[in-house]
Amino acid sequence: MGDFFGLIWTKLLDFGGGIRDLFANFLDDFRESNKYFKVKVGLVAAYVLLSIATAVIFIPPGELNEIGARVSTSRTEIVGGRYFLVVNEGSEVWKNIVLTFNDAYLANYLVLKPGKKKAFFFHSFKDSAGKAPPE
Repeated sequence: MGDFFGLIWTKLLDFGGGIRDLFANFLDDFRESNKYFKVKVGLVAAYVLLSIATAVIFIPPGELNEIGARVSTSRTEIVGGRYFLVVNEGSEVWKNIVLTFNDAYLANYLVLKPGKKKAFFFHSFKDSAGKAPPE
């Protein structure tokens, strides 16, 4: 069994050495290249870094979810008070929806089809005693 692990270790070391040699050759070729090639490589590297930075900064982690839900709160009060707006941006029909607010207040809704939205007003949330949350 020791010979097997020794063989695996040797192969891994050979592979690592090959990778190191490959990058060393790339670096040597880059050093020997002309000024215009180096500028092109710098521009491509800058473009890749800016693309990655843009993706990291502008795609918020909470926006993407498994069921395609989008939930937002109202910034103003309309007739009926403030509310949560729930949008089904997925492709499946949601049935027996239960929203939980502050781990104590629940609101229910039967069906929300794809592409439809529903406003859940604060006063529609109830705790176990049937009381609505304070505004």
